[in-house]
Amino acid sequence: MPDERTKLLIIELNEFCPSYLNKLAKKYNLYYLKKFLDFRHTHTISHDKKEFEGLDPWVQWVSIHTGMKSNEHGIKRLGDSKQKSSKQLWNYLSEKRNLSWGVIGPLNASKGSSNGCVMFCPDPWNYLENPYPDELNDLLELPIYMSKNYLDFNFLTLINKFFKLFLFFLKKENFFIFKILISEISRIILRPGINIHTLTTLFDYVLVLYYSKIKSIKNVDISIIFLNHIAHLQHHFWEDYPNVHPQMEYGVKICNKIIEILIKNINLEKNKLLILNGFKQKKTGKKDIQIYRQINPQFFLRKLGIDEVKIQQNMTNDAILEFSSFKKKNYAFEILYNCSLNTGEKLFYVSKISKNKLFFRLNIYHNIEHGAYIKTKGVKIPFYKYFKNLNRTGSHINKGDIFSPNIKFPKQIKNHEIFKYLINIYD
Repeated sequence: MPDERTKLLIIELNEFCPSYLNKLAKKYNLYYLKKFLDFRHTHTISHDKKEFEGLDPWVQWVSIHTGMKSNEHGIKRLGDSKQKSSKQLWNYLSEKRNLSWGVIGPLNASKGSSNGCVMFCPDPWNYLENPYPDELNDLLELPIYMSKNYLDFNFLTLINKFFKLFLFFLKKENFFIFKILISEISRIILRPGINIHTLTTLFDYVLVLYYSKIKSIKNVDISIIFLNHIAHLQHHFWEDYPNVHPQMEYGVKICNKIIEILIKNINLEKNKLLILNGFKQKKTGKKDIQIYRQINPQFFLRKLGIDEVKIQQNMTNDAILEFSSFKKKNYAFEILYNCSLNTGEKLFYVSKISKNKLFFRLNIYHNIEHGAYIKTKGVKIPFYKYFKNLNRTGSHINKGDIFSPNIKFPKQIKNHEIFKYLINIYD
């Protein structure tokens, strides 16, 4: 029986497809990716079967962290972190076994009790949570802003947030991260270039480097590292093998460096390790599901006559809207609910989530012709002036994977059942 000094490292490599990653690891001779893909393998499955109806990372990772099915924990949207009724894995083990923990980036994770907390970093779309330690605010402001506004950003706002990030890196204890980051940026200026996709990859890398600093000076019993860049790249740059997009090539090479940092010197006698995806993606084409993102939701809402609203833009095609009054919320609800395409199809799924908040999501997933327009209150609005097709190359399936050298799982396990196997490590 392991005692309370047993360390647990969970690497949550979101949505990665093992067969595809294995091909890339062999093609580019990525030692640490090949190494973990040779660990004992378990198949996972979710009872949710449809994307945007529960088969989403902001739902499934909550099930894994709480041991509850989606219909039990009730989390449906990104940004719902405050609504969980069950303790998350790190809070549970800290309370029961007095263990310290560091949690970096899981979707819809909340800090919960500060007991045992060494580091907590919320996901970039989680506007309800604050990071710990406080200096992470300066690191996160720019990535948070870009993750929500990358299709249309304010240059002055960008400069302001970049300055805060620069001050974070100038601190003596963080300067090593800056040197590594500059070295990487100098290599990618021409190929694949500096853009939101390479920055998404580097964001994961920077957070792991910061975590490595924290772990070198403080005891961390439970480490949960969420990595989203492979999921992002599969969604946007998954080409027919052996063709590999430069963004994907760079992403898997950085992923190999990240896994090296995390597992190179791990003592598997004293450390339990697992790498899992929550669920995986399959390759899709132009005839499959299409996702459209708001270019600038504030401009679009103003065009509809909706103003004085605080917008929390989410990861893909949705947002949470906060109004100053119940009356303004209801007014916006009626407008959004009655928006349609020129084909007659309802444009949005809209729900009231509190007295002054709405959630809305573009609810069309097929190809929309270029001359399409939005109809509302007798007004015609060109669809592609305010929305962009993300041209997705990967979509969700309800099967996933766990790789672990030293934690025994059954051959197949449901996502919400993973929780009990992890807490049993300390029983």
